[in-house]
Amino acid sequence: MFYRAAHNNRYYNDSVRGWMKEEKQGQQGQSSLTSFADKHAYCEQVKMENFAQSMRLEGYEIEVPSLVENARKRDELRQQLIRHYKQADTEKV
Repeated sequence: MFYRAAHNNRYYNDSVRGWMKEEKQGQQGQSSLTSFADKHAYCEQVKMENFAQSMRLEGYEIEVPSLVENARKRDELRQQLIRHYKQADTEKV
């Protein structure tokens, strides 16, 4: 199905191209993610929310962990492992 866009008299396929154009016009007022870190954090947040909803549909209630807390724990564990293996290397010599 085709329709005529009133503002520029171009025809768009109603399925894909028209939908994409409408989406772009609707997003102009929204703030965009400008840095890679912002985009990555947003994707991780959405991924975890989707995972939690998928688990809910399977009958499991889970709590989405805080990424900041996980990052801190991961960094602490990393430093612990570095100290452990440095100590193990010095004992071998």
